[in-house]
Amino acid sequence: MTAPAHPRHATRPSKRQLIIETAERLFAEHGYDATSTARIATEAGVPSGLVFYHFATKLDLLLAVVQERPAPSEVLRSTARGRTVRRRLRAIVARMAEELEHDRAARIIVFREAQGRPEIASRAAELFAEATETVACVLAGAEDVVADPARVQAAAELVVSRVFLDTVALAPLGQAETATNRHAAMIDLIAESLTDGVRAHG
Repeated sequence: MTAPAHPRHATRPSKRQLIIETAERLFAEHGYDATSTARIATEAGVPSGLVFYHFATKLDLLLAVVQERPAPSEVLRSTARGRTVRRRLRAIVARMAEELEHDRAARIIVFREAQGRPEIASRAAELFAEATETVACVLAGAEDVVADPARVQAAAELVVSRVFLDTVALAPLGQAETATNRHAAMIDLIAESLTDGVRAHG
């Protein structure tokens, strides 16, 4: 029986990608400062010199872990196709939680390291802004939305921040309850706010 492909790669990852993936796991488990490049090389099964061939410093490796992430915009746009604000919110929350859970290690690194490293904080801000803009655009396209753009933007910021904190910082691994159920009250509140209580079908 053929072994399953790596979850993030259809084919065997390159040595550079293997180093990034190993660093991602170790940074998430032990922290950036507590993880040496020697340990990364050992667990990746590559010579230490190869780490520095691809990355001049350990910080460059950390930046690669954080920056080489899939953009959230296309994923969210393709998910939220419902006609109403409430349906779109449910789809957005479910897909965001799924993507964050799948990419949990990298998001933990961003959450932890952004506090003391400007480069990581900048990337975190970019990811948040992009996700927020996409969510705002998706919500604004619902047929029952009546709120002004400022209120839609505020709602998008709330959704992105709450789902991120819940999935990455607060929710335990293996939690059985779905993201849409955990955030049902928020979804209802935002839907009521953006539609002024009007309930549409679809």
